[in-house]
Parts: sequence; C-alpha cells; structure tokens
Amino acid sequence: MAIPTSTDATIQLKDEVPANADAVAVFLHKQTKPGSEPVAALPEDLREPVDALLEAKALTGKSNEVTVQLLNGEGNGKARRLVVIGLGARDKFCGHCFFEAGGALAKAAKKHRLRNVAAVLPPVPETLPGMPDAAPGGPGVEVAVESLASGFLLGSFNYEEYKGNVSKKKEEANDKDAGTGKKGPVQLTVVVEGARALQPALDRARAISDGQNFARTIASRPGNDINPPALAKVAQDLGREVGLNVRVLDEKQMAKLGMGGILAVGAGSSATPPRMIVLEHRVGGEGKRATGASPLLVVGKAITFDTGGISIKPAEKMGRMIFDKCGAMAVLGLMYAVARLKLPVPVVGILSSAENHISETAYRPGDILRMYNGVTVEVTNTDAEGRLVLGDALAWGIETYEPSAVVDLATLTGGVVVALGKTMAGVMSNDDGLVEELSNAAAMAGEKVWRLPLGDDQRDYIKSDFADIVNSGGREGHPLQGGAFLSHFVKYDGDDRTPWAHLDIAGVADTEKEQPTYAKGATGWGVRTLVKWAEARAEGEVTGAAGRGTKGAARGNVIKSKADRKVPRPAGG
Repeated sequence: MAIPTSTDATIQLKDEVPANADAVAVFLHKQTKPGSEPVAALPEDLREPVDALLEAKALTGKSNEVTVQLLNGEGNGKARRLVVIGLGARDKFCGHCFFEAGGALAKAAKKHRLRNVAAVLPPVPETLPGMPDAAPGGPGVEVAVESLASGFLLGSFNYEEYKGNVSKKKEEANDKDAGTGKKGPVQLTVVVEGARALQPALDRARAISDGQNFARTIASRPGNDINPPALAKVAQDLGREVGLNVRVLDEKQMAKLGMGGILAVGAGSSATPPRMIVLEHRVGGEGKRATGASPLLVVGKAITFDTGGISIKPAEKMGRMIFDKCGAMAVLGLMYAVARLKLPVPVVGILSSAENHISETAYRPGDILRMYNGVTVEVTNTDAEGRLVLGDALAWGIETYEPSAVVDLATLTGGVVVALGKTMAGVMSNDDGLVEELSNAAAMAGEKVWRLPLGDDQRDYIKSDFADIVNSGGREGHPLQGGAFLSHFVKYDGDDRTPWAHLDIAGVADTEKEQPTYAKGATGWGVRTLVKWAEARAEGEVTGAAGRGTKGAARGNVIKSKADRKVPRPAGG
C-alpha cells in the first residue's frame, strides 16, 4: 500500500523537450537582456518569443514571477504555452531559487490545467548553495535538478481526502469547460544535458518530497479521524511499507513506566488514550547493535487535537489545533525518507501522542505530576501540554536508545511566533556543534532556524514552590521557558551529557496564506532539514561536542555561540 501524499505528479529527465508537451517553462534572472547568453542557451524555437517578451518589458525576472504566453506549434494537439519563471537577482542565485520556481511552476500548471510540462534547465554554476550566501550544497546541476523537482512536487500538493460530491461535480464541470477530460496526473519533464547521470538527484527529490507530503497529508487530517491510536496505525502501516521497525506503548505500559506527563495530558480523553509511537531505521539488521554506532533520536510532539484543557483556548481558530501534531509529522516524514534513501545511519523517531481534552478525568491546574525520570511538575496551565508529552518521550528515549544526538520538534509556543514571525523556527540547545550542524542542514534544505538562549536565567522562570518545576511560568520569555523545561529531561551537562536541540516550529508548521511552494495548511517543515542532517551524519560530518558517535567516546568542549555568551550554563537536571 503506497503512502498517501496528496500529490498526483510524475517527473522525468530528458535531453530534449518532448513532442507532446503542453507547455515549456524557462527560467530567467532579473535584468536579463534580449539576445543575451541566457536567452541564447534556450532551445532555438523559444529564443524569439522570449526575446519579444523581454523587449516588450513583459518580463522582470523577479523571484517566482510567472508569465504565460501562447506559442505557435502544437503541444498535445493544442497550442503550446511558454511559461517564463523569474529566478530573482543573479547574485542571490541558489538552490532555493529553483525550489520556489518549481512550486510556482506546479501552481501555474494547475491554474492552466496543463498535463505535460517541460522545464528547460538554464545554465548553472559549477557549485550552487542551498540558500544565498551559504556554503555550496553540491554540484550546481544536481542541486538545481533536486531543488526544482522538490519544489514542483511540494507545489503539486492538493489535500482532497474530505472533498465530497459538491466539490467533485464542480471539478468535473471545470474540466469539461476546459476541454481537458477527466482529472489526471501532471507530468514534468526536466530538460537537461546528461539527463541519465542526474537520475539519483531526481530520486532523492522524490523520496524526500514524498516524505514531506506524507507528513502534510497526515497533519491535515482532522481530530475526528486522527487520534493517538489512529496515528499509531498510520505509523504501523508506514513501517510495513518501507521496512521500519515500529513499537507502540499504550496507556497501561506507560503507566507501568511512570510516564506521568503524557498520561496526564491524555487523561481527559478516555476514548482515545495516549500512545508513545517509536519507529526505528536500523542499519545492518539490528541498528546500533549491528553497527556499533549510537542512533540519532528525533522526537516529535503529536497532540492530535488541543482544546487547551481546563485552561481552555479561545474559540477563534481552535480548529487549527489539528496542526498541533506537526512536530511529530515531521518525524514521520523523516522516517519515510531515511528508509527510502537507505541511509547508513541508525535513526529512531518517537511520536509522543495525546489529545488534550476537557472532561471529569482531565488534569487540572494545581496538579503535581511525576515524570518518567522522577522530575516533579506543578501544572500551572493545562494548555502548556506539549512539553509534558515531550519530557517523558525524551527521558525514556535517551535512556532506552543511548543516542549520539537528540533533536525534538514541536509547535510549542505562540511566543516563538511573536519573537521570530512565520519564516523561521527557534532552536535551543546544550551543544554549539549540534546547532551548527542543524543550521547548515537547514541552509541546504531552504529552511531557516534562529538560535535562542538557554541557561540559568531561563530555568529560573519555571521554578516551583511545591514541585521541582512548573509547566508554565507566565508570559515573560515564553518560548525560552519551553526549552528550559525540556532541558530537565535530557542529559543536559556533566560527563554523560547528550547533545540535544529543541526546535520550536509553531510559526512555520502551517501557513494561512499561499506560498510559492505551499498551499494553505500544513507545510511539513523540518523534514528536509532533518534528512540533510541525517545524511551529513551518515557521511561523518559531525561538529564539535556533538560528535559522540558511540557510548563512552570522547566529547569536545562546548564553546558558547554569540547568542549564549552572556547566558550562564544551567547547573544540571
């Protein structure tokens, strides 16, 4: 059974434009002149119409600008279209330019109901960075092909699982009016010299983008469909599809283990109790035991619906709380991709899942919880639930798998949106080397992270008079409190310290407006960054203290980044 990706698109590589193409897409930078080298590099039959558009000043080359023009000749029995997409300023040329251009092309294909589109790759430098001013991401043409294909696949995402008869009849009527017949897949042909040698780049794009679109699909399913037991079933189906080992802890098993955080959050929903869902990508058949390498551990928050509990959320936009599981959906997408890519590094993904509901069994402000690692937590706000489910997962996962490094992702705080907006995630960590690795991976993936401080000042916010810590210390430093809380559930410092990073993705996990590569809804943010990070680890690219590959190996010293130099390190926890 193929995983659901909500994407009906295929991509192939060719040396020439196929005869049946409905449209041919070309890409131009700002300030491209008629008759210039970029135009001369186009197929002969496209040079004249592109020059005419440039002379008429109908093209600016601005990023993601889309211009559509009818051409003479035939494509699939009808007039062929020329689609010109802007790449922006030449001095900012990078893989992300092609990534967004691919998304813009996918949306243009949908708008104009095109079935077969050829995209002529322009000349690219010998190497190309993932983002402007970043280090080279690899050979230019490979980066270009992978980025363009990825953008096209993500831009083709169309979530329709719950579209009913009204929508179907309207779609059929539109297809009839357009003369396109029944709705079918869109095929993109990337036209590039040496097409056969670039197939691995296309295969990578497909594997990673399918993982991301799978994450977006499950994230988009509403709470009456996806709850913790249902999510466990999705993970089990994924494991069978791609060969991951799957383990699910139910509420009885978690109670025996003393996981007081996740059990408290899920206590208000007895019909859909919490689940700790573990997926293992093993190398050499037995993962860590076979290779001698400690795995990477990635933990995601999976609150399948969040009312806020007794500290109830406002009614406005509460429906968007279906996206409160997006951290775990990124983990789900990562695990699909690493299995498909057969990465030679063991990876463990944990989806810590509960529903935060109101009922006579729901947990209350004032309750004191005992977590898996013995830390006690005074509940001051039942809407600060994500850190409770993550705390148990982190403590148990680190003890069970002894990872070389840990990353958690969560739509944890609204405060990070206030601080950083909706274009980047906040990262907090006990290890400069791991932050550098994630920053490099994000730059190659076209995603943005910004480091936030973590130290004694932040831990002081969550001190409790009656327990070890509170789960929410008020409004001050709100996103920092989330990271400070989680630091109590990892091996934060000392001789057995584990490199750990917390990614607060509340601002980037979903979008309320159309973006070049994303429709409204879940974005699947983090899948590409995590895959790039896992690939770098597989290739031995480990920075500083994060390079503890096996238990007991030497660690480097932590050198404070600029963001942390004025923040003293915590005493422990």
